[in-house]
Amino acid sequence: MNMKKYIQSTSNVFANNRLLKFAVVVIAVAGIFNSFMVYRAVSYQKVILIPPKMTGTIEFVKGKPTDKYIWDMARVITSLAETYSPATARAQFNELLEYYSPDKYPKASVGWYSLASRIEESQVCSIFYLESIKLKKDTSVEIFGEQRQFVGDTSIFRQSKTFVMSYRIDKGRFYLLDFKEKENQTEKEPV
Repeated sequence: MNMKKYIQSTSNVFANNRLLKFAVVVIAVAGIFNSFMVYRAVSYQKVILIPPKMTGTIEFVKGKPTDKYIWDMARVITSLAETYSPATARAQFNELLEYYSPDKYPKASVGWYSLASRIEESQVCSIFYLESIKLKKDTSVEIFGEQRQFVGDTSIFRQSKTFVMSYRIDKGRFYLLDFKEKENQTEKEPV
């Protein structure tokens, strides 16, 4: 870049330096602005997933899932765990165990498989009617509904139950940590 604006060559050199300094400042400001905009775009990006068996889209904003995703997962897990027949219990519990965290899987598999054996022996069918789902701030969910159990066509009992499901989201994957009945339930109602 040679400027021939001035008669003296030193004045031209000083003008070139000012022009180059201005260009460096403009490039630096543009780089800072671009970095800020990239950071903003990355922090507000949404990842939209549509996995099978879900009712709609699932969004993760800043690495956290929306409440709709957790609600859908709670509904699916409750259905797998609490609505079964002797013919379907073992297959459903196998599918349920796929949601468990690797560190919780061994203990959970013992519990669910022993329950499947008892169901197959006693020929008990269970239906859970979901009534409400409450999302808690501490990565747990309370699921309330009515459970009915049958042997053949005979109703054994009907009871309102609340289940507590605790979970973890790790790198966008949902892991079930625990699924248990909440204490202090109402007494069984024979039907």
